[in-house]
Amino acid sequence: MYLFSIEGGDGSGKGLAAEIVSEILQSEFCFTSVETTAEPRRNHALGRLAIDSVRKQTLTPEEEAGLFAADRLDHSHGWILPRLHEGKAVVSGRNIHSSLVYQGIVGGIGLEKAAQMNSAALIPDLCIWVDCDPKIALERIRSGTLRGMSNKEEYFETSNFQIRIREGYRQLLSGELEMPVPFDMGAVVGPVSNEGTQNQLRTQLKEVIRGFLHSRPNPINVQTEQVDQFRIRNIVSESKNQSRLSDIGLENAKRKTEWLDGKKPWKILKEAQDSHLHY
Repeated sequence: MYLFSIEGGDGSGKGLAAEIVSEILQSEFCFTSVETTAEPRRNHALGRLAIDSVRKQTLTPEEEAGLFAADRLDHSHGWILPRLHEGKAVVSGRNIHSSLVYQGIVGGIGLEKAAQMNSAALIPDLCIWVDCDPKIALERIRSGTLRGMSNKEEYFETSNFQIRIREGYRQLLSGELEMPVPFDMGAVVGPVSNEGTQNQLRTQLKEVIRGFLHSRPNPINVQTEQVDQFRIRNIVSESKNQSRLSDIGLENAKRKTEWLDGKKPWKILKEAQDSHLHY
């Protein structure tokens, strides 16, 4: 029903934030289920092409952005949208705002161009911006991966680059830069600081999720009527599949001829009247 995206630079704690948001949605709100995902998709050919294009750095910024957009479009309509129609909440680590920042602002193709390339993708109902000092973020990356052992900086994980990424998020998600159409339809909250403890992060995220859902916003990507129809079909289907228990103390319904010993109701009434007159 709702698409939540978690945004921020590499090492900012998006994965942890996505887990916490998912737990909050499951424990406090009535969705049919809550599912998590991430972009680019490392387990899908389109996502791997996008990731490889960044590592190899052999494509133009527009070509690179096109690969991320292709992965997002397939992900949006092939995986996320069917789940939203079923009334599920989907939490995505990264979504459209990553392309707007990484390729649009920092990569230099422009916000309008990046938005146009992704215009057929879904729009996050709520974008949560998780912020962290790039120095802390890079220490997390290096302490948690083998890349730190080789002392080699690659992918998007260089300090100067992450400083630019952080500034790009600040400009876009603070409202300093105008959010391009159609992605201006979604709500944006942040920055949510992730430089403290996990409990502090959880407290902030609870406030964000509660504030958003208690306002009862209309979902952007699906109609509530579609979700209601799916739920009704499910209820009807489940009721049809339920079998009657034979040992709950209920007798089988009698055939019509077995009621009143086979006598017609008017005869029973007449016999009762005659009996009454004899007293």
